[in-house]
Amino acid sequence: MMKTKQYFKYSRLFFLLLVIGAGLMSCEDEDKYGKTATDSAKAVIESVRVMENEEWTPIVQVRIGTAVRIEGNNLENVSAVYFNGYEVVADDFTNFGKTYIEATVPEETPIGHQVADEAVKNTVRAVTDINEFTSALNIISKSLNISGIALYNSEEATVPGATTVSEAELGSKIQIQGAGLDFVTAVYFNGKQTEEKFISQSAGGITLHIPNDTPLGTNVEADADRNTITVETEFGEKFIYSFVIKGNPPTLAEVRSADGTEVITTTTTFGGEILRLVGTHLETVTKVYCNGVEITEFTAEAETIVLTLPADLPVGSAVKDESVKNTIRVVSDFGEAVLNLEFRGPAPIVDRVSHTLAKAGERIRIYGHNFANVTKVVFPGDVSVTTKGTGEEPETGTFIINEAGTTIDVIVPDGGDALPGALYVEAEADNGGYSYSYMNCKDNIFISSFNSNNDAYKSGGTGDISTTNAEIPSNEDLFWCTKPLNIRTFGDFGNGVQHHGLSFDATSNGEESLGSRKELSFAFNPSIMLEKVSANVTSCDNLAIQFDCYLSNEQSNKWQTGAIRWNLGLGGNEVTFTPWHPEYEDVYKEVDMSFSEGWKTLTFPLKEFANAGGKDVSDIMTKVTGKNGSFMFVFGNFDYPAGSSKNRSRGEAVTNQLFYFGNFRIVPYTKPVE
Repeated sequence: MMKTKQYFKYSRLFFLLLVIGAGLMSCEDEDKYGKTATDSAKAVIESVRVMENEEWTPIVQVRIGTAVRIEGNNLENVSAVYFNGYEVVADDFTNFGKTYIEATVPEETPIGHQVADEAVKNTVRAVTDINEFTSALNIISKSLNISGIALYNSEEATVPGATTVSEAELGSKIQIQGAGLDFVTAVYFNGKQTEEKFISQSAGGITLHIPNDTPLGTNVEADADRNTITVETEFGEKFIYSFVIKGNPPTLAEVRSADGTEVITTTTTFGGEILRLVGTHLETVTKVYCNGVEITEFTAEAETIVLTLPADLPVGSAVKDESVKNTIRVVSDFGEAVLNLEFRGPAPIVDRVSHTLAKAGERIRIYGHNFANVTKVVFPGDVSVTTKGTGEEPETGTFIINEAGTTIDVIVPDGGDALPGALYVEAEADNGGYSYSYMNCKDNIFISSFNSNNDAYKSGGTGDISTTNAEIPSNEDLFWCTKPLNIRTFGDFGNGVQHHGLSFDATSNGEESLGSRKELSFAFNPSIMLEKVSANVTSCDNLAIQFDCYLSNEQSNKWQTGAIRWNLGLGGNEVTFTPWHPEYEDVYKEVDMSFSEGWKTLTFPLKEFANAGGKDVSDIMTKVTGKNGSFMFVFGNFDYPAGSSKNRSRGEAVTNQLFYFGNFRIVPYTKPVE
């Protein structure tokens, strides 16, 4: 009985050990990822992995020759694995277990177009006695790279040059050398795929031509594609190789207007003008130069470049390097081209001349704009000054231009005061500007000696005009114009203060205190004036009255009150001139007000006279015959514009003011045809 009990005791213990042992055996096939076998005996592939950073990492694409780990279940009985149909038997596995197989994808594995059966392309398949399981896996070549580009010496050559090159021209026959090239299905030059069929192809090389329509320069759509050759395999894998694709050097044929309709050989630039350059191979141009200055605003295509000229483009004498003057140069990586084009600045425009009856050796100032490139000042009679000075003061035989290009100071040359006519300033040949034809009009003087027996002077009011007692003004510089031979002066001479001028405090009381001095004037004969008009001038609009004048006072010789007023005897005042008025906005307001350079010429166009503008000279002659006109310097409260009864002003106070005048003349007020 005791033995029976012991038997059952040891039987239960043995059974327990057997159960524990079976449990331990079932755990031996568990891998380190903690996976356990399922009840099914069929093999299953869950993933394919490669070793990265010391870990098996899932992948969907693998190169031949790569060690892989196939993970799944019931893999311990797999007899073979097939990559793209290529068999790897169990004896060639490097390791395996219930949930994994480790093996290497054979380098002999067919890939891409080498796979005869499309059903097995890009697959891995595990086979057991019970089943087989297939999983997708993109298998690609062991390596894809370009090691260099070799150039064939001729189209007939069958072997490329022994050395590789870094650049080649369009149309060149080349061999792309490297590895894995037998699976390449597309080649891109500067981002554009060639449509040419490869001449030859192998794992180590592809022979083909660089297409003539390869985009170059700005025609390359993506900057990253510029100067590259890219190969792409049937697996979608790409390799990019840096390579300079040389185009043809640019050529320039002509310059056209912005819309391309007009051929241009000369252009005037104010800034912002658009030019269209016409030529060939211009798409590769990276730099454009006009007169040696790089142009930043341009677009380039194969046969045209459209550019915008900058406002500060130097032209004419401002171009220091004569070799680049009047040229357009385009530059690309493959060469450059130059085309001649005359660049002109805006034509010089003469607005006025400071003294139109100056003598040789005296300094005058020409006012206007676009003077920066002036190279010559021509006086009537073709007397020229051609030397541009460099200092602040002109010397005999030179002229100077201010920085803004709005004034020219010049010494009247010998002979420059001899003939009447227009003064001319020239920037380039056929690019200049004339003054009005009022220079040196000595024969047109109608009041010179202020003697009624000799000229148009009639009479002057008692105390209004001085001929002997006035102080003669001195000039700021000896070169500035001196006084006329016969002058008169408006001022306060009737009070016994012989050397002092009129004082005016610019108030109503001050105005009243002037008494008879409110209008300082003299009378003249308009018909004698009109007799001095040239026979070929018939319209008053083509005439102007001029005289030379100077003003002095204790306010820095600044004209700041009082008006010049003309009356031709036709009823009412013709012109009231108040350049100091707050509402007077002429660009030369400060010039009119200032007498810092001594004597100057004032000009009054007859077209601005109320009763003469738009009339014929003969009609006015008929109306003024037997009548007196007057010239006045008037103090008072003036409106602006004259006659508007608006914006009235008396000006500012002056003390000891004298206003000098002489050489009254009627002159042509037209410019020669330019």
